[in-house]
Amino acid sequence: MNKWIYRSSIALSFLLVTACAPSQSTSNANTPKTITWLLPEDPEIDAYANQVAKAFHKKYPNVQVKVITPGSTAYNQKLLTMAAAGQTPDIFTDWGNTGIYTIISQHLAANLNPYFKQDKVSPNYIPATYQKEYSENGQLYGIPWLSNPTFIAYNKTLFEKYDVPLPPTSWGDKSWTTTALLNDAEKLTHKTSSPKTSDWGANLYAGSLGSLSWLWGADPLNNQGGPTQSPAYTGSTITQTYATSPGMVNSMQWLADLTTKYKVTPSPGTINAMSASGNAFWSGHIAIAEVAGWVWRQAAVVQPKFQWGIAPMPYGPGGADTAQREDNAFYLSSKSANPDIAFKLMLFATQGEGANLLVNAAKVDPPNVNQNYFKQWSEGISKISGFAMDEKTFSNVFMGGVNNDFPDPTNVISNSSDFGDPFTQLMAPVWLGRESAAQGLKNVQQAWQRAASH
Repeated sequence: MNKWIYRSSIALSFLLVTACAPSQSTSNANTPKTITWLLPEDPEIDAYANQVAKAFHKKYPNVQVKVITPGSTAYNQKLLTMAAAGQTPDIFTDWGNTGIYTIISQHLAANLNPYFKQDKVSPNYIPATYQKEYSENGQLYGIPWLSNPTFIAYNKTLFEKYDVPLPPTSWGDKSWTTTALLNDAEKLTHKTSSPKTSDWGANLYAGSLGSLSWLWGADPLNNQGGPTQSPAYTGSTITQTYATSPGMVNSMQWLADLTTKYKVTPSPGTINAMSASGNAFWSGHIAIAEVAGWVWRQAAVVQPKFQWGIAPMPYGPGGADTAQREDNAFYLSSKSANPDIAFKLMLFATQGEGANLLVNAAKVDPPNVNQNYFKQWSEGISKISGFAMDEKTFSNVFMGGVNNDFPDPTNVISNSSDFGDPFTQLMAPVWLGRESAAQGLKNVQQAWQRAASH
């Protein structure tokens, strides 16, 4: 009996080890394989992926990479529908309110640590900030390919026209506050007979779930302080929300007042009318605008006729200048039939030739400890019409955003649509001046608590 237990234990241990280890599916190099890769609908990302697929096939002739885009379907809906049908793509990303903890909670992604070990590749080409973000219990699940910090973009031409000093370019300059921003915005607002041709002082946003409240030392998912105090951002189940905390109410009312009280921000309808190029800032009639990473690709298309640059987010009443950072990673399906070669594609897509294609085809800055990619990308930024910053200053502001910002809440919490959608819908009357921030957030709190209780 003891001998049987011993042999059974050995067998069970073997099964557990082999179940957790990478497969040896790539041992036959001549076996044709197809790797599916689901990416967002975007012409430049599509160009990047197809060039990577072609180069990867050249290196591994037996492997075909099939790039899938969601078409008219929302990315998160496409991914979750494919997963429910047992057709999870071999490689996918977190996009459209499908963040890392939604992916982990639904067991969609594989732990990458064994694959790094098998391929004798160190994950340390991934900056520590992102290794932490995409790990759970010591297991690395994602390889980042995109990171978009949030900044203040400023129209230098308007600042000079109205004789207003430019914003500081140091993240540690505590003279740059929300009060200072508002004072500048009032000096920069000059109205004409048409809202579309008036010069406006500022255009800021609430952020996901109201992340602007971080500047007030608050957070929608805890009552202790900023985002680092919220367990929900590290995978914990949301059981209590704090939409009506003083920091949330004060920050959202301040934002609404920019339009309804101080008149330095156009109405939502006017903003939409000014956003033909993807962002109202490119109209040339907004002096200060909150922007994130896609602003660079927009600028490359628009080629602005005015001078512009970027500055840090201001310090708020809570003594913080933390904004949200839009990060995205590639994941390996836990159900992949060919995980070994799919992992090799993930490495190929984010290093060397793949990283160069992220810069030159996708027009993004790949998160990588090798600063040559950032240098290559920033050299392209400096060639955009009107860009009025030297390379060193731009680098300091951009990397300050990477290091200072915190991941977008809807990119990390589980089931983020249940919280993001009600916030967007129920706060719309506040931005129009039809409700106070307190009333709007009361409605949000009720919706959030219903979502948390299910």
